[in-house]
Amino acid sequence: MSGDKLLQLAQACIGAVWVGVPADSVVQAIPFPSAPALLPRRQGALAGVVEHAGRLVPVIDLARWVYVGTPPQEAGRPATAHVLILHAAGRTIGLKVDRVGALAEVAADDVTCLHHDDHEEEVFQCAVRLSGNDSDSDSDRILSLLDVDRLAHLSAAWHQDVAPAAPSAMPEKPPSALRSYAVLQAGAARVALAADVLSEVLPLPPLDVLGAGSAYCIWRGRHLPVLTHAALGLEPAVDGTAPKLLAVVERAGLALGLPVHAALSLQSFDTTGLAQPDGLLSALFDPDGTPLRLLDEACLFARFPEAELSRDGGAEQRNRSDAARASRQVANSAAYIVFEGDGMYAAPIETVERIVSLREVATDGDGAMAWEGRPIRLRDLRAGAGDAAGGDVMVVRSGDAHVGYVVSRVHLLVPPGSGRIYRMGGAGAGWEFIATGDNAAQASYRIVDLGALAA
Repeated sequence: MSGDKLLQLAQACIGAVWVGVPADSVVQAIPFPSAPALLPRRQGALAGVVEHAGRLVPVIDLARWVYVGTPPQEAGRPATAHVLILHAAGRTIGLKVDRVGALAEVAADDVTCLHHDDHEEEVFQCAVRLSGNDSDSDSDRILSLLDVDRLAHLSAAWHQDVAPAAPSAMPEKPPSALRSYAVLQAGAARVALAADVLSEVLPLPPLDVLGAGSAYCIWRGRHLPVLTHAALGLEPAVDGTAPKLLAVVERAGLALGLPVHAALSLQSFDTTGLAQPDGLLSALFDPDGTPLRLLDEACLFARFPEAELSRDGGAEQRNRSDAARASRQVANSAAYIVFEGDGMYAAPIETVERIVSLREVATDGDGAMAWEGRPIRLRDLRAGAGDAAGGDVMVVRSGDAHVGYVVSRVHLLVPPGSGRIYRMGGAGAGWEFIATGDNAAQASYRIVDLGALAA
């Protein structure tokens, strides 16, 4: 699905109907008041009026227009109605819902148009099926997609951003600097992360550990550094469960991964002037009084420079000056061989004396092969079980000895000066990668010293 255009949807339940609302139209979810203010009308679907950010917002109850069924009774889940504050085309309205679900991400190609009459008095034309988008057992469901513009038009009730001036009107309070945030469960904490920098939430892929608690994975063809909860100052889950999802944060062409347990909801907050004691996380509360940790994305990328490893080679990189790029990467002075083991790696060619097919070497069945009239040790770097006889052997010199490394395939040679070396981390504990190509054709490989590995 990574090649498709992605849509972010806020989920909500109205009666027995699960609704998907475009995330960029959702401002916030607030509790539905027990005694909402009323604006009497002879017709329509107005359920009352609520105040939000100093504005009076009409609330629409779709159940007064169409049959939505009865919400199922769910053990342990209190029936608390909410109002989704929606904004589109300069108009703000509220939608009464029985339950607010998690944020979902779907491919645009997966959306199916079911009603083809384009009837001007209907607010649902399309639907999409979710399947395993998060760790919630309810993630396998069908969402009816809400047309927010048409909802406001049909209800003829909304708060206009710029209303006509009236001599007797009281001056309106300026709008708050609201921003949409995705709320994620990360260990014992609920973390609020700006929705416009959250690129994707996906099942946690296999990680390559690089020492000192650091790890990375391959995401959309790029090396993605993955941060631990401890590195962010977050406590582990109370029940000790490990995260099963990965939240990918992108900013200015760079990306970082954060393991999370669940994607919970989409909410909006005015965080202007919010203090951040450690420069990275600050405390705030959602409308229900639940404490959240606000994660500042600018501080996040400033604190973890290994994000440079993920650079996508797009416009941001092309606009960087040569001097700025040189401070982070240097041309390779030696040649490297790129090979496939349990991942893609690069090794200095100077330590590799010969590359031969595994089918052509004589082995004794005890982890050794014949080399220049004597046995040398074999080490298998391939991932899992495959063709036992398939692959190549890279004979590497280690001091006065030799070791044969069995790999799935030797892919290419990177001549001197044709790649760029990325150095990440501190002295003695850093990682090195070599990048080849440019822009969309760029690829990068972790550098391993096979000679030192054999020692």
